[in-house]
Amino acid sequence: MPITRPDFENLCEADLQTLLDNEAPEGIHIEFKRELYGGTDSEKKEFLKDVSSFANTAGGHIVIGIAATDGVPTELRGLAVSNLDSEQQRYESLLRDRMEPRIVGIRMAPVALKNGLRALAIRIPRSWNLPHAVMHNKARLVFARNSAGAHEASVDEMRAMFLAGATFLDRARDFHRERLKIIHENRGPLSNLSGEGGRVVLHIIPFSSFDSESAVDPARFQGQELTPIWCSGYNQGFNVDGYWTTSGGNGRSGYVQVFRTGIIEAAAGDVRSLTPPRGQLLYAESLEDQVTTKLESYLSALDRAGVPPPLLVIVGGVRMAGTFVAGTSLSIWMDPLPLPGDVSFPAIRIENYGPLEDYRRALKPIFDAVWNAAGYGRSQSFSADGQWIRRS
Repeated sequence: MPITRPDFENLCEADLQTLLDNEAPEGIHIEFKRELYGGTDSEKKEFLKDVSSFANTAGGHIVIGIAATDGVPTELRGLAVSNLDSEQQRYESLLRDRMEPRIVGIRMAPVALKNGLRALAIRIPRSWNLPHAVMHNKARLVFARNSAGAHEASVDEMRAMFLAGATFLDRARDFHRERLKIIHENRGPLSNLSGEGGRVVLHIIPFSSFDSESAVDPARFQGQELTPIWCSGYNQGFNVDGYWTTSGGNGRSGYVQVFRTGIIEAAAGDVRSLTPPRGQLLYAESLEDQVTTKLESYLSALDRAGVPPPLLVIVGGVRMAGTFVAGTSLSIWMDPLPLPGDVSFPAIRIENYGPLEDYRRALKPIFDAVWNAAGYGRSQSFSADGQWIRRS
């Protein structure tokens, strides 16, 4: 359906007209509204019910400004309202104040029509932070969705919602562990990663990646900035798993694999420095800078490809046995224990796409764990209140 196009903000009248031409019926993925949701309490509840039912089930769209009969769109009329922006702000305020927990990734797009009016399309992603409850008259109401539309969720449906988030985390961690094993055994996309040890692996796992309906066209990543970690410059191409870039030189090689599910795997080796008499060192500041700056470009690529947040970020080390972590080249006097072998740092959740500073703050638990391995209580790149303070 054209309404599912990745560049949602560029929806046009022809995309909406296709819904009428195809007689696309309302159901689990789409809802039509002739008029805007009003300001009465019952209309506010109706808006929140419709939005949350999509998020709690499979995601979907609400199109306001289309008349429908028996659930089938019949006329693209548009909305006779002078300030549609203020209506969007009102909806955003309702979602912020009367939805628990907040739904991340909702997008709204006004669509100009030839008759001089505008329609409003709302895209609601499938959520994995379930269930989302509507706050109404001091009660929490949970809604789901089927082919007949939105309805109050049954006990069994709510149980499935609670399990969905836990299932995703288990599957994401299993994926990460299996990929570390593959890279450890030189069976990854680039089997000859330089060096025998010291490989760092970064995984970005969208919450939508295990949804069978959310395959991403690998061609959408072609030409985007996907330089491997600890590398500069790259070659690019397609493989059986999707799209990948590879880099080599200066004694170090790496790759970025973009899977058809939207998962990104970046790996590089050998990322350590041989520093007598301590031996192989991994510098925490170097890891912070590589992960943060490359993560920013990878997330930008996912955003442009239409992959919705939230996303899980996991950083791991492969063949790290005997490696010492040092904060900087000036702190090798610390005497921490060496890493035992393959390691994984805490998984963190990115709620939405944003600027570099937001990503740095989100990644702090990972960086704290890396500095812990260097003998410090927390990352020295942040202030006590969690603000990035190091110049890089």
